Amino acid sequence: MERAKLIVKNFGPLKDIDIEVREMVTFIGAQASGKSTLAKLISILEDENFRRDSKIPFEQELNKYNMKSFTNDKTFISYSKGDYSFTLNNNEYSKTNPRELIKEQFVIFLKNSKSNKESQNEKFKNLLKHDLISNWKNQFTPQIVNDIFKKLNDYFNDGTKSYEIPIVDFFLYYENILIEYGINIKFDSLYIPSERNFLHLIIEHTLGLINNNIQIPKHLLEIGQEYEKAIHTIKELPLTIINKNFRYQREGKTSYIYHNENEKVDLLESASGLQSIIPILLLVEYSKSLKEEYNFNFVVEEPELNLYPKAQHELIKYLVKNCLFDRKNLILTTHSPFVLASINNLLLAYDKGQKNPKEVNKIIKKESWLNPKNFIAYELKNGKAKKIMNDKLGQISENMIDGVSDAFANEFDKLLDL
Repeated sequence: MERAKLIVKNFGPLKDIDIEVREMVTFIGAQASGKSTLAKLISILEDENFRRDSKIPFEQELNKYNMKSFTNDKTFISYSKGDYSFTLNNNEYSKTNPRELIKEQFVIFLKNSKSNKESQNEKFKNLLKHDLISNWKNQFTPQIVNDIFKKLNDYFNDGTKSYEIPIVDFFLYYENILIEYGINIKFDSLYIPSERNFLHLIIEHTLGLINNNIQIPKHLLEIGQEYEKAIHTIKELPLTIINKNFRYQREGKTSYIYHNENEKVDLLESASGLQSIIPILLLVEYSKSLKEEYNFNFVVEEPELNLYPKAQHELIKYLVKNCLFDRKNLILTTHSPFVLASINNLLLAYDKGQKNPKEVNKIIKKESWLNPKNFIAYELKNGKAKKIMNDKLGQISENMIDGVSDAFANEFDKLLDL
């Protein structure tokens, strides 16, 4: 599927944004620069329910992420990905998705056509083929595309079927074909916020929070529900990212961190780094366990929170390994130059691994290599997004990573000169 294109003007802290959304995107910038705003906006636009249900108002989704006041008369938003698009202009919005587009085109054809049912079915079959070529062709070999076309032809040319078959049945058959060939047709966003340390507290003390009339942002409640499913599904998890001896384990109604075979501590009493990373790991592992697979858009705010640089690097390798396969995407927001340096290592590993795969695999496992063609990075500043990915070198600009260190070094040198 072609990559998404997002244009945003005059939306909260975002003044003039024009970006490409690749399989993995990283936003870096100072506090209040708009990183989270951009990530939340993409989460809304990639949400399965919002994409498919025309009755869900955009304002409702903005309110969920505490962004309802971000729009004004000059706000413009345009998002397009394949045949799916969303536009907000002059306080009015519209959205189309492939299924609705095909339905609309078919209804128009029926209204304007004096042809028989056979030619109507031929038109609908061709619309489905257009969807396949536009949105899914890159996922298949030419032979598989031809096989799918043949299945569609056989279905519509089956003399035992009535020409009065409902449109919904056509779609069901088409979607089943895609699933049969390994394509997941559902899209969804999994937004893991910087406030994730509170998720365990929220689900453990929900009644108390309700009784005390404590207002919790809707997006936290929503991810909290997913987190609750995760802790009831993933009972045990190694924590080698932190320490090779550590592991997470759910026992009854309590989550524990084991430091070794015998010593354990309640997650709520554990180190802040553990409380920050556990929600990420459990939610990602839970998403992998779902029987009904989705094209997940993982959004992780500030993955570096409370983590030592080495642990940050291990977490980035984990996220690339587990969030960038089978049409899944990953968006990170960060303040950390260590995160950027870690990503650069994974980009370089992919490059060097093309000629020396065995040697590179000993340093960084192949499943964590990051293809530069699938990655892009932006710096958010003054309401604009500046691309900091050098596509020719396949690396994030060194100036971006070294800038902070240089500033510290200059300050240090001045002090030494006194």
